[in-house]
Amino acid sequence: MSILHRIAYDQARLARWGLAAMLLLSLAACQSGALPVTPAATSASTPAANATPRPLSEAEISDVDPLPLDQTTGPVRLQIPAIDLDVPVIAMGWRLGMADGQRTTLWDVPDAEAGWHINSAGAGGAGNTIISGRQVGGAAVFAPLALGAVAEGQEVFLTDGDGIVFVYRVRAVTDPIPVTGATPEEQAEAAAFFAPADEARLTLVTGWPEFTTTHRVFAVADFVGVAR
Repeated sequence: MSILHRIAYDQARLARWGLAAMLLLSLAACQSGALPVTPAATSASTPAANATPRPLSEAEISDVDPLPLDQTTGPVRLQIPAIDLDVPVIAMGWRLGMADGQRTTLWDVPDAEAGWHINSAGAGGAGNTIISGRQVGGAAVFAPLALGAVAEGQEVFLTDGDGIVFVYRVRAVTDPIPVTGATPEEQAEAAAFFAPADEARLTLVTGWPEFTTTHRVFAVADFVGVAR
């Protein structure tokens, strides 16, 4: 990673640490009876912790290289401003189970959050970052993907454990691909979305249709940079 790229990441981290420090000072001032310190406002270009997400202009995105995989952390939040989607993300493991009469591994997709595949790239990493979510049951956080609301050209914000917001742009959304009874070609097509990759991309996965799961839908987004 170049010095300029490292500076961009460090500046984003320092901005969040600085805000946290000012909030602590404000709390201390209130407890001591002094006038509270007013914390600095969060940068308008960086998606705030509780703000409604909005698309960013090119000037609000730092053009940096993806992180090496050993420097990434798991994502904790996913946002798609164009459709007001804002969901927490947790690490997701797997269990042994049966599929089509065969013993296999099945991912434990969470009920109330999206699930980051722990064997995929971390947020902003130079590889394939995979996140699955339910379209039915629980909070159905990825129902918009099953319903066709996610579309080419939309921005996706992926926040890591350090508070860095990585920006991706949707390149393609697939037609539903059968889960059971799939042809060998359809099985290979689905498997390719779960495969490791050299380029930095984000793959979103959910079931289809919205009331049950007979198919899967995939959305692929390319890494763009980091929110300033």
